[in-house]
This record gives sequence, structure tokens and C-alpha cells, in this order.
Amino acid sequence: MKFCSKCGKEIVDDAVFCPSCGSAVGETVQQPQKNSTDLLNTLVQRINTNAIIWIVIGALQILGGLFFSYFLAIVGALNIFSSISDLNYSKTLHQNPTGIVEKFEPLIGPIITLGYNLIFGGVIGAVGSIYYLLAIRSFVLENREKFTNIGVAANPTEVKNEN
Repeated sequence: MKFCSKCGKEIVDDAVFCPSCGSAVGETVQQPQKNSTDLLNTLVQRINTNAIIWIVIGALQILGGLFFSYFLAIVGALNIFSSISDLNYSKTLHQNPTGIVEKFEPLIGPIITLGYNLIFGGVIGAVGSIYYLLAIRSFVLENREKFTNIGVAANPTEVKNEN
């Protein structure tokens, strides 16, 4: 995989010029590949940040629920429970990095979370969902092949049937 030394965009192997900036292909460099530990560390850090965001949001919602509506307190409790689950998941990623793409690929869960937080939790509840979608889910999907390979390397006995 080649990358332009001037703009950093990916270039197909047989290109004469960079399609982005027009530099000659002879001026390309190989971009260093992120190793699996770096990818997992970045993902763990983002999951932990997401959990902290949700703990803060959940605590604010529980406090708001004490003064306004018990629905808000229920949503806050759900968000804190979810964040604790995420923290536990992030602790196990290095030991068992299988199924990462399958966990973060579905969109229905984040949409439901965004929906009930907007309805019962207000705009503050949307912050965590937006962070999740932009910083975690998109990161995993952008690195889908690498995360899949990490999972396969961690569990070589699991063979997928592609018929």
C-alpha cells in the first residue's frame, strides 16, 4: 500500500500521479502499519473515555431525576450500567480480541440509546451517543480488516465458513 509523501493520501500501486495532489508516484512512501497492540490500545482508550462520558451523563441524569422525573433517573441508571459494562469489556480486549467488528458494527443499539436519551435525557444524553458513533464505531469500521485479523490471530481455531 503506497501513500503520497506530500499529501499522505493512499495511491494505487500502478498510479503515475497522486490523484489528490498531482505529485509524481516516484515521490511516495510506505505508511507504517499500526500494529495490533496500538489498535487495541486506541480502542480501549476510546471505550474508557466513552464510559467516563456516560458515567458523568448518567450521574447528571440521576440527579435531574431526583428533581424532575423518575424517567430521567431510570435513563441515568441505564447509562451508568452500560458504561460499567463497557469498562469491563475494555479490560478483556487484550486477552480476548475476538468479535470486535461484530460488536461495534450494528447501528440499532446506538440509535436506540440516542433516541431514549434525547427523549428522556435531553441534549446531554446525545453527547455520549455522538462520541460513540464518531470515535469508536467509525474507528472500528475504518480498521475492520485489521480488527478481524487480530481476532483471527487470537483465536485460530475459529474458522469462518464463507460459502
